[in-house]
Parts: sequence; structure tokens; C-alpha cells
Amino acid sequence: MNLLVSPRRLNLLFSLWLVFWGGSLEAAEKAQQGVQLNIGTILASNESDGFDSKLSKMKNQLEVIKYRSYHLVKEENQKVPWNGNAVFEIPGGRTLMVMPQEYRNNRVSLKVRLQEGEKPLLDTTVRIRNRGNFLLGGPAHEGGVLILSISATTQ
Repeated sequence: MNLLVSPRRLNLLFSLWLVFWGGSLEAAEKAQQGVQLNIGTILASNESDGFDSKLSKMKNQLEVIKYRSYHLVKEENQKVPWNGNAVFEIPGGRTLMVMPQEYRNNRVSLKVRLQEGEKPLLDTTVRIRNRGNFLLGGPAHEGGVLILSISATTQ
């Protein structure tokens, strides 16, 4: 029995060890960093014409919804750990809870729950591209509807 390992085999074993260990380090790093959440509350209506310039980056997405005006009512950012819970106050006495679940294939999975008081209006999980956003058509508000823009970024 030969106790010596060839340099080629030793190099291969070391490379495999680095790949597996490096992958777990990356996952641990991501877990520590958490997710930066950005929630925009947009009032869409047909009562007037107008497009808030602060929404210019998502103009193409919003125009699909077919309202005549879009106004950014509120914007809020929070950094949340994985499997943590972020709570955002939405106009009209509503609460949006967002819980980052996992990061895989450059996509962030988020558990999203919209409530009005204790009454659940929506409870779902969405997967969005890292640094991307998701538009959620929401409840009626002040002659229009609220649209929630949910963005997630992880390093």
C-alpha cells in the first residue's frame, strides 16, 4: 500500500476542498449581509394626468397597468437579515411584511404579506431578480389604487 499521494491527486483534492469550502463561505457571507429592501407606494389613478419623475426607471412597467397618472406617495428602505421580518406602513392603515427567504440563481425569494388591521389581504412568495423589483397592484385609495414596488438587493 502506497501512503504517498501523487502531487496531481493532492492538487485535485485541494482544489475540490477550496470549491466546497469557498461555496459555504459565500453562503455564510450572504447570510450575514441580509437583503436591502426598498418599498415604494405609488398612487395610480385616472382622475388626472401626470407621471412622477421619481418613477422614471419603472415607467415601462407602470404603463402596462393602464392608469393616467402615477405619483410616488411614500418610499422606505430597510436592511433585513435572511429569514428576518421587515414591516412597512402603507397608507390607508395597511401593513406590508416582507421576509427574505433565500438567494439562488441570482434571484431573491421573498415572503410577502399585506394586511389591513388584522385582516390579511395578500399572503404569497415572490422570486425577483437580485437588484430587480416587483410591482404589486394593491387596494383602492383616494380615488385610485395603490401599487407597491418591492425591490430587493443583496451583495
